[in-house]
Amino acid sequence: MRVKVSPSQVAGSIAIPSSKSLAHRAIICASLAQGTSTISNITYSKDIDATIACMEALGATIKKQETSCIITGTNVKKRTMPVSMDCNESGSTLRFLIPLCALSNQKATLMGHGRLMQRPMDVYTQIFDEQQLTFQQTDHIEVCGPLRSGTYTIRGDISSQFITGLLFVLPLLDQESQIAIIPPFESKSYVDLTLQMLRSFGITIHPIDDTHYQIPTHQSYLAGDVRVEGDWSQAAFYTVLGAIQGPLTLKNMNADSLQGDKVVIEAIKNKTWQQEDLIIDPAPLTGQTIDLADCPDLGPILCVLAAYSQGTTHLIHAQRLRMKESDRIEAMETELRKWGVEISSTYDTITIVGKDTYAKDNVVIHGHNDHRIVMAMTVFGLCARSSCIIDDAQAITKSYPNFFQDIQDIGGKVEIL
Repeated sequence: MRVKVSPSQVAGSIAIPSSKSLAHRAIICASLAQGTSTISNITYSKDIDATIACMEALGATIKKQETSCIITGTNVKKRTMPVSMDCNESGSTLRFLIPLCALSNQKATLMGHGRLMQRPMDVYTQIFDEQQLTFQQTDHIEVCGPLRSGTYTIRGDISSQFITGLLFVLPLLDQESQIAIIPPFESKSYVDLTLQMLRSFGITIHPIDDTHYQIPTHQSYLAGDVRVEGDWSQAAFYTVLGAIQGPLTLKNMNADSLQGDKVVIEAIKNKTWQQEDLIIDPAPLTGQTIDLADCPDLGPILCVLAAYSQGTTHLIHAQRLRMKESDRIEAMETELRKWGVEISSTYDTITIVGKDTYAKDNVVIHGHNDHRIVMAMTVFGLCARSSCIIDDAQAITKSYPNFFQDIQDIGGKVEIL
């Protein structure tokens, strides 16, 4: 898909899609519960559909409705047959489900697309090696359990998805377990989301301190009804757009959310709350230093904010952007330079010297098969003084299929070619 993005003055209100992070977790928890749960306010996407399909493969019964799904859970420990599942391009799905697949002594094959199978799996490789269990990674991953309880020591400067994957399964084992995080503990907010969702389904985890968790044994997931709150990762695109040239009202947001990407509102100046509505007004933007350790998904759109800010912005602790759907540091550096943005990077940092606006003829942006690159560069194009073309734009379907329609609804000039 190719889209033409033209300079636009946006205004109005936008209902932010539900949190993808929380939806993954809710679907998995409900699928492990005995009984039937309803997960409401779901925004479907390729990633969420991948998690649903995989949990169905593991034995859950899931009925999709327009904005909710009804889930009857299963006992994955009692799986007696080999299983194969497709995680598409969802890193959350893959890393969350590997430990679940290893609860049984039957083989599980997990497949993926794009760069998914290139993502590091060293944490699981080490765990499976230590327990002398099968873990084979080629163009797919094969695992075989049963995973055992114990003390799991995990580096905190890699993806929190490994920690979440273990937190889903360790409460189901026959002996108490512990997880010890080696500092620095980055992306802790995502683990907090996991703990929040586990509590909603009756699972108890005891934080001993900021880097240690005690997991009681012989627990069971309890069916329940959960409403998924708005997604701060997606709200970030409108937050930045509103800050550059709003005003915009973002609906369906939780001011007390545990989502780490909520920090995006700290990077802008002019915002007010009216219950669950966040109102963003444009204000002068200046360079700043932003730490991405706990919010790596904000990297691309914060590059756009930096490009339109006066002075120099430093994005630090950015290295995990390099192992996403694309190398997001390289991708943003490549595409922003096409507009004339002054940008440089190291392996772990991004530096941008911004200005008020940009104008350049015949700019063609490559989407890098990455939803967040496409959406970030769309916001950049709306705020520029000349039009551009974005190719590979279908990548938005990974997390936000209605993105272009929602942009059009607030006055953004986006034409699907």
